[in-house]
Amino acid sequence: MTIFDNYCLDRPVEPVQVFEVRQDATPFLTRGSYQRSDLRTEEDTASFLENNQTNPYKCRVVSICQRNSWRQLQITKPMLDLLVTGHRIGPSFWAVPSCFYRRSDDLEGVFCLPFTESCSDSMTEISYTLRYPEYKSQENKWVIRQSGIYHRYDKTSSQNLFVLFNPTPQSKAHSQAENLLRNICPEVESDPFWLHRVLFAVYFPAWRKYIAVHEQRFLPLAGSTIATFITGPLSLGYDSLSTLTALQTRFLEVPAVLASATDILDELCTVISSESVISTDKSAVQVFKNYRRECIANSRNASHLQERAQIVSKLLADTLLFRNQVLAKEQNTNMLQLNKSAVFITTLTLVYLPSSFLATIFGMNFFDMDQENNRIVGTPMIWIFFISSIALTAITFLLYYWLLRRNGPAFRGLAPNIRSRQTWTIEEVRRRFTGGSNSSIELQSCPA
Repeated sequence: MTIFDNYCLDRPVEPVQVFEVRQDATPFLTRGSYQRSDLRTEEDTASFLENNQTNPYKCRVVSICQRNSWRQLQITKPMLDLLVTGHRIGPSFWAVPSCFYRRSDDLEGVFCLPFTESCSDSMTEISYTLRYPEYKSQENKWVIRQSGIYHRYDKTSSQNLFVLFNPTPQSKAHSQAENLLRNICPEVESDPFWLHRVLFAVYFPAWRKYIAVHEQRFLPLAGSTIATFITGPLSLGYDSLSTLTALQTRFLEVPAVLASATDILDELCTVISSESVISTDKSAVQVFKNYRRECIANSRNASHLQERAQIVSKLLADTLLFRNQVLAKEQNTNMLQLNKSAVFITTLTLVYLPSSFLATIFGMNFFDMDQENNRIVGTPMIWIFFISSIALTAITFLLYYWLLRRNGPAFRGLAPNIRSRQTWTIEEVRRRFTGGSNSSIELQSCPA
């Protein structure tokens, strides 16, 4: 089984909710024609389909949800098969639930099922998925969610069937659609595409706020980076580069998602304006065109911020690189001063070493001053000094050579004890190169 087939559960927790307005003898605007059903098992689904064959619906919404955006749909495969067979849904439907499979990573983060349309006789079938941002107040963070919709419209009987796929139970689109059907609003009767408008109206205003929130996190980084001097203290560090990279990713995702939404809106306008669909309220076309313009505006804003974040990220990386070069230059200057001192001390040692050596020899008891004859008298045993010196020198060189070849613990014990760490953490790098100051802006990118 591929990951795209793993979209159903064996034991769902949340029910499949069906709310509809029936096509009975009462006027459409009568509130008593509304009905809601909760389907939890295969038996419930079969019983629901059997009981509703004699009393056809005018508009029905089948709402299927996930527990969260990374889990399967709260429906079993037999239940879904019964709903598809009972409603005579076409094969294009199956592409929509395949986008709601179980995942452990943010796979297909910007993928949206493209607008799909199929027509047969008087039936028109439409399906697509939509991505949008949503704020999770409990965790105080923004996530990208996904909703899907399948719509079948019968031009002869004016019968509407919607299958709505929600990322969470009681989602905003689900609640808004149920509220419109419960109150039997006039737009439900006049506009066959009312649920599409609900989907965009509920979720798309969040794009502007989503971009603004990330821009608010980005601007302090941009201002601090531009105001930084190479030789002065840095207010940003290497951890800020990871934050800028995350922001670039967020800004880069927005145009891709909104481009898919723009295509969907174009197709919806074409379908509504088409001769194949009966006359409907043409104001819906203007509504979708306005949403399209909003998509383009938000996409341009996100593209601008993404390019700006890329420039700031490069500027910060260059600034840190130049600062490291300045520090390296200062260290090289210090090393040159130390080398000059070492050369001077070595020169002094070479100058005074012969005289020190001679003073040491003549200060030994091997020589004595004959004051009567005014001369120095040497002992014939001086050969002991030279033999001992040569032997000690040879032993020293042999021991050093042996330790060098062994390179064992004994030799390492003779080496200077220099404490070093093989790896540096980001905090250590920041303290070393920025003097301990850093403007920390943390961007959480958690799964939905």
